[in-house]
Amino acid sequence: MSEPSRLDKLRELVERSPRDPRARYFLANELFRAGEWSGAAEQLEAYLALEAGDVGAALKSLGLCLERLGRVEAARGAYERGIEAALRHHHDGLAAEIRFLLEALDD
Repeated sequence: MSEPSRLDKLRELVERSPRDPRARYFLANELFRAGEWSGAAEQLEAYLALEAGDVGAALKSLGLCLERLGRVEAARGAYERGIEAALRHHHDGLAAEIRFLLEALDD
């Protein structure tokens, strides 16, 4: 019998603790790395619904997932919210990164 993968362990963690924002965020990042855009977007949306606080990076990742899923207007909204969140927490570099992604949508 094989060892459970990191992804399996994170899915199990979310199943056990669905209201833990860290578990959702970690699973979303692992799904993102695996190129599972839909699953990553779902976990990021669940993370954001938990009102985790400093969410600029999560909104950037959500925008990237939505863009890759062809949901350009939804990606635009995530990027706009991400810029606002990054600036609210004084993450000027992150805001600039997200602004770049937002501007690239119009190219």
